[in-house]
Amino acid sequence: MSDPDSFDARLAAHFEQERASVPPDPFVGTTMRRVRAARRREAVTRVGLRAAALMAVVAASPWLIAGVAHLNAALESPLSWAMGPSGTWFLGALAVLVVLATRRRRR
Repeated sequence: MSDPDSFDARLAAHFEQERASVPPDPFVGTTMRRVRAARRREAVTRVGLRAAALMAVVAASPWLIAGVAHLNAALESPLSWAMGPSGTWFLGALAVLVVLATRRRRR
């Protein structure tokens, strides 16, 4: 068998040799340029879509505010009834009935 010290010396000599540079592959370079361009387009598109969504929300804000005011006015009467004593009793009884019906169905 060979001496381990001489093997280490041969291995060290092998790694100390001057390396010949590998010529660049045109396929890899072209592919990397295409990948970088696709990533740039994706980033620009993402930022553009976010900006467009923000502008759409800002532009639609008057209609959104008016819609919320209309919804509040429409729900004010039913919610005020539900918050009163008779509404509370009714909703409590309805909740008890739902719980009893679910328990009976499970058996």
